[in-house]
Amino acid sequence: VEELRSRAQDVLITREISREEQLDKVEPAQDLLEMEGMSARLAYLLAGRGIITRDDLAEQSVDELLEVEGMEPDFAGELIMQARAAWFDDGDEEDAA
Repeated sequence: VEELRSRAQDVLITREISREEQLDKVEPAQDLLEMEGMSARLAYLLAGRGIITRDDLAEQSVDELLEVEGMEPDFAGELIMQARAAWFDDGDEEDAA
C-alpha cells in the first residue's frame, strides 16, 4: 500500500511540474499588457495562471486574483473592473456606428 501511495504521489508531482513548465512558456496577450496599471511582471504572473487576455481577466473574481503573488484586494478589483469596462465600451462603439 505504501509503495502504491508513493508511486501515485510521484506521478502527481511529475504532472504538476510538467503543467508549471508549460504555463511558464505562456505569454500574455497584447491587450492584457496594454492595460493601465499592468506591469509586464504581473501580466506574466497572470498568464502563468491561465489569465492570458483582458477578457480572461474580466472573468475573474477578486478572490481568484488574490492567489497571485503580491496582489492586493483593491488593486485586483480595479483591474477586473477595468477589464470589464472594455466589454461595455466596445458595445457602445458598435451602437454608435
